[in-house]
Parts: sequence; structure tokens; C-alpha cells
Amino acid sequence: MNDKPAFTPLGANKAPANPILPVVRELLFEPGQCYSEHALIKILVARGLLPEDFAACPKQLFQAHFALFNALYQLRDELGQEGLALDIGLLEVRVYRVAEAVGQAMGSGRESKLRAYYLDWQHFEQATDESVGQLLDDFWRTLGQRPVADSDRREALEVMALSEPVSYSELKQRYRRLAMESHPDRGGDTAKLQQINWAMSVLEQSVERR
Repeated sequence: MNDKPAFTPLGANKAPANPILPVVRELLFEPGQCYSEHALIKILVARGLLPEDFAACPKQLFQAHFALFNALYQLRDELGQEGLALDIGLLEVRVYRVAEAVGQAMGSGRESKLRAYYLDWQHFEQATDESVGQLLDDFWRTLGQRPVADSDRREALEVMALSEPVSYSELKQRYRRLAMESHPDRGGDTAKLQQINWAMSVLEQSVERR
């Protein structure tokens, strides 16, 4: 098992400097700019801030994700002082003007909890393959208890390359094919597989099973 961290923050205090922050500042500083998490990670790998094998094990993959989101939540705080908002979503990260960021609920309880989580480096330092697996299980279980938003359903259909109406059997067949094509063991892309798994979890809740 590979136990090396996917990323090493600078400093030894409780709030170490994140060298990823200057990069996301360069990329996301005005309204309309938008990147997927996968695109941002590819840029960070190209700049040597994340290793090429960042997805070698669950712990490393989580730490790469955590380091990026820590920088994004710091950037969101900075942009808020300039009258801008940063929507940090499952599929994309986008800059808005505050007046345009209707529905983003930046001050919601859930967003506040996410911000506190990603700004606490203890979650990064204490991560193990086992704890990451449990975290993912809890995430999908919680997601399954929530009503599916129309916007999430549209995005999920797009990820799965499906259009309405969709049957459950069609959804299962498409998922199996895409998951097989995107699996890293078959030369696929880890981030793409994550998107497919997210889309499947969303559509499973709203497609009638027959």
C-alpha cells in the first residue's frame, strides 16, 4: 500500500499555507470562469503541486481532493470581499457576481459545515484508506436521503449521455458500460469514473424501477 501523502502543505501549524491557493487565484478571479475538479487537478499535476499518481489509493485521492477544496474555500472567502461568489459544486467550480449567485446559499448551514470541514487540516492529516472508504459510504447514504434537484438530474443525465425518458434497465446498462470504459484498471480516468458514480447515485433515486 502506498502511504505517502498526495500533497504536502507548507508549515507545521494548525493552518498551514496551501501552495495550491496561488494557482486557483490565477484561474478563478472573474465572473464566468469555470473549471471542473478534474481539470483543476490536471493543472496542479502539470505544475508539480500534485503527483501524477495522486489516485494510487483512496487516501492519496482524498488528500488531493482535500488540498484543492481547502484552497477553493479560502479563495471563496477572498472573492467574497470583492463582491464575487465561488460556487464549489460536485461537477464544476464557477465564479459569479454576488448579485448573480441566486440559489447558491453561500451562508447555508450545509455550506458552513463544508467550509469548516475543508479548512481543518486535521481531516487531511488523519486520513487513511479505511476512513476515506467510510466517508464515501456516509456521503452516498446521506445523498440518497435527499430529494433530487432538477439541476442535478439534468447534469447527471448529461454525464451518462442519456435523455428523457429513461428506464431503470437503460440506466443500469449505460452505467455498466461507462464504468467499465472509465475504470483506471482499463486505462480509464479516475475523475470521470467519480462523475459516473455520482450521476448513477442521483438517477437511481428518480428513475422508476421496473
